[in-house]
Amino acid sequence: MIVTVVAPARLVVGRTATFTVVFRAPAGNVVAVVQTTEDVDGSRLRLASRQRRVGVIAQAFGREEGQLPIPGRFDGAGRKRLTFILVTDDGDESDPWTLEEDVGG
Repeated sequence: MIVTVVAPARLVVGRTATFTVVFRAPAGNVVAVVQTTEDVDGSRLRLASRQRRVGVIAQAFGREEGQLPIPGRFDGAGRKRLTFILVTDDGDESDPWTLEEDVGG
């Protein structure tokens, strides 16, 4: 399960930022993180959404708790909704962890 996700202090378009996913997995079987990024414009959600699967076998598999650095890069400024999900070797998924962050231009 995801305990928390720590975002960088400032997100800027075109620069790589690293999010830290703090996790606990009693079976030590985390193999990937699925990250979904949605563009949020004011109070309405735009249709733009991206999802990627980040393999973390070397960083997490066999560990019951730890921190995973997940790099991300943003092509446009504005409010973003990010959702992170842990995936186990059996294909099970954790509850999603969602946060909203502003990306500056």
